[in-house]
Amino acid sequence: MTATISAHRLDSLFRAKATIASGTVSLGSISWLPEQENNIINSITADWESHVFYGSLEADYKIDNHYINLSLAYTKTEPHNPEKLYYVRDSASIITLGARYGHAFSHSRLNAGYSFTKADVTLYGIFHSEESHKRFMYMPLDATMHFGFANWSWERLRTHLEFAHIAGRLRSNPNRFFETLAPNRALPASVIKGLSFSFLQKVFRIDANLEASAILSGASYYWNLGSRFIFTPKVELDFFGASGELNVDKQIETTMIATRQINYENTRRKLNSIGSVLMLNCEVRKPSKNSPVIFALEYGISQIIPFYIDYKDYNADKPGEGSGSQSGISLPGIGGQSSKKPKDKEGSLDGDISSLIFRNGFATHLGISIRF
Repeated sequence: MTATISAHRLDSLFRAKATIASGTVSLGSISWLPEQENNIINSITADWESHVFYGSLEADYKIDNHYINLSLAYTKTEPHNPEKLYYVRDSASIITLGARYGHAFSHSRLNAGYSFTKADVTLYGIFHSEESHKRFMYMPLDATMHFGFANWSWERLRTHLEFAHIAGRLRSNPNRFFETLAPNRALPASVIKGLSFSFLQKVFRIDANLEASAILSGASYYWNLGSRFIFTPKVELDFFGASGELNVDKQIETTMIATRQINYENTRRKLNSIGSVLMLNCEVRKPSKNSPVIFALEYGISQIIPFYIDYKDYNADKPGEGSGSQSGISLPGIGGQSSKKPKDKEGSLDGDISSLIFRNGFATHLGISIRF
């Protein structure tokens, strides 16, 4: 459901618009698979459905050859408990600020814009059994995104520049019932009793940080050839650069009877890349003076050309510290100090990834359009 109210001056120099919308959005499903396949524990699939409220304010102002647009948008989701065995619910608050500017010259036009988005989202994985609701996943996420663009057009020449920066993080909570993942709570009571999982419990607490930046810039030029049939060939060349880093710290707590073991795993990945994208396109259309409808046939190809790719994957396990009361029972691998199992891996895969992207970076498309 959407409602929009707009107001403007008679000369259209100023316009304001407010929009309110609400509804339900299905975001797919999340699945968990057991480490070892068996007939006792099947995979768990939870549907993700979000109940969204959206509101926005927007204002335009035109004076001479200048155009200014300011916007504010707010999105909020409310947790909802459907009648399902497994489901994911969310609680989100997202705010977006935007500004755009345009200027019309005598034979060209310039457009530029910037937007900032901040999101706070919490995801819950719920197991619904009879009258009880057990939470087996708790993921508080926060993220920010900066996006800016500029483009300039002059006759048949088009140039553009885009930039984006994304930062996100996941924070763990040390309190009980706030673990990132608690698989035991996602199992029915019959399975837990049958496998004695009530004596063996494993929970995961995860901290993660992601930071990525990308820039894309290029230009295109097209020609109009022919009279009865108009051929419009177009060539475009873009250059891109991207960098990103992901850090994940995972704490695995294993409890069995009266012994407790804590293991730590760390994952770090970095990527830096520079390259270009070449696109060739041709459109054929037949204009008609007697009909406003135009049929067009379009065909195009594109190829990614990587110049430099540096991908590094660092994996290192930190020694855990086992804790628990003395029970007089020795369980290898469960109690006491955990052993360190290093699996460091560092390396650059420039050549392999570059050739792989080049071989798989070719695309082609064919389309038919009707314009009126």
